[in-house]
Amino acid sequence: MTVGAAPEAGRRGSLGAAAVLAGYLLLAPPLYLLGPFVLLTLLSRPRTSRELVWLVLAGAGVAASLVGDQTLVPQVLRTGGLLMSAAFVGLSLGPSRTVVTRVLGALVLTVAGLIVWGRVWGVGWGQVEIAFAEELMRGVAQTWAQSRPGDPDTQLLLQRAREAVPGVARLMPGLLALQAMAGCGLAWIWHHRIASIPLGQASGRFKDFRFSDHLIWGAIFTLASLLMPLPPLARTIAANLLIVWVGLYTMRGLAVIAAIFQQAPASLRILAMGLASPICAVLGLADTWLDFRGRLMPPASGGA
Repeated sequence: MTVGAAPEAGRRGSLGAAAVLAGYLLLAPPLYLLGPFVLLTLLSRPRTSRELVWLVLAGAGVAASLVGDQTLVPQVLRTGGLLMSAAFVGLSLGPSRTVVTRVLGALVLTVAGLIVWGRVWGVGWGQVEIAFAEELMRGVAQTWAQSRPGDPDTQLLLQRAREAVPGVARLMPGLLALQAMAGCGLAWIWHHRIASIPLGQASGRFKDFRFSDHLIWGAIFTLASLLMPLPPLARTIAANLLIVWVGLYTMRGLAVIAAIFQQAPASLRILAMGLASPICAVLGLADTWLDFRGRLMPPASGGA
């Protein structure tokens, strides 16, 4: 290895992490990332100008996320973001746990908090689902207005999108849960990149990403419940929970691919992940029993 190889790899890693951060802030509610990052930074007692600059920028982002439209969907997003941030940071201050364990625990506490919030303000799931559907429909209508009116293919595509809106709205809790979990995980990573004395232990490398094998039973029971005759609300809950399991095992499958192609160029690793993404959830499930990365490790020298 040349002398400049390590710094060059570090720069590539920093650029990749920055791209992931920027992509998240553009595609997901920023509060889900900035909220926990601000709390973690404050609790670590920032000492350097770099920490203070990041704290001010993130704090401004949090403030911007908390103002604006007061309709039901933004209220749910803000309340969920604040609850998830507080729960994740609170669990991070307790006994040493993996990031995945803390994220899942924070998600459970957030769901419980949102249920209490809904009961206090008289907001039921039916109202939230309708509000999400209306919000999505407005987005589709705006796209429809901006499309070429004479293009039949575009009109057909947008019409199908409008027909899919009720189903997507029904699954929004699961999709938002994945975004909240990813936001907390990224907040933990960036906290350790920015803080001079960060809280807890840094996350491991992505190629080593895994979680308790016992969680497989949660995925199995959730899938089995969808094959049973359930009331509509119970079926909706199970479908959203299945989205969370699929997201977790997809990440695990991607980590397996990253480990297999760890010696390959970055472009080839990205291509492999992209091509294999449709089956990554299955690969992540199989890793529970087959431990692909353990099989890749060379045997220890000197016998047993």
